[in-house]
This record gives sequence, structure tokens and C-alpha cells, in this order.
Amino acid sequence: MLYLTIIKKAIDMNKLETLGLVETTSKTQKKNGTRCFYDPIADCDYLSYESGYVRRAYTKATHYSSRLHRTIYQLNLKGRGYYKSQYNDKIYETTVRLMIPSEQARLDRLAKCVVIYRKNKL
Repeated sequence: MLYLTIIKKAIDMNKLETLGLVETTSKTQKKNGTRCFYDPIADCDYLSYESGYVRRAYTKATHYSSRLHRTIYQLNLKGRGYYKSQYNDKIYETTVRLMIPSEQARLDRLAKCVVIYRKNKL
């Protein structure tokens, strides 16, 4: 079983390396279960969190000043959720992010989002 896990991780890393991503995970991120990959083609970072989130982040200067601003987008799939208001007991519909529990699936989602972003933005 351990051998299969090692093989799957190697395949994922080859997929991400083929896309040109460079892993830039810091020691603190690694300790927290977060993995960070830099995309030199699109000049942005992709983050995979142990909690199940997958995100894209980029930094650029704002148009009105030279300050740098970091923008982070969620890449998880969306679903429909409901919640009951504590004020009027009505039930409202809301959008929820679907968490991706396995690291394998998060890296697959990350790779898919890299391809889509490059296709649409570059």
C-alpha cells in the first residue's frame, strides 16, 4: 500500500513538473499541511491546503499606488447549501465550497485549474 502511495505522489509531481510548476512550500506551510507551487508562466502561486481548499494567488501593484496587493481565488468546486436564519427562522439558499479531502484529488484539481487559467488568460 505504501508503495502505491509513493507511485501516485510521483505521478502527481511529474504532472505538475510537466506543467512547469515549481514547489515553493516553506517549512511552516509543510508543517501545517499546505503545499505551494509557483507558476512562472502565469506568474502566480497555487496552494493546496490540508483542510481541503485549493487556491490561486497572485501579487501585483495597484493602479492608484505602487503598493503590492495579494489576490487569492478559491478553486474548489461550488455546491448549493441552505442555512436557517437565527433572526427570522427563514431558510436561505447559499453557495458552499466543496472540500477536497485527499491530497491526490487536490493536486489533480490544481493541475486542471492551471491548464484552464493559462488557456483563458494567456
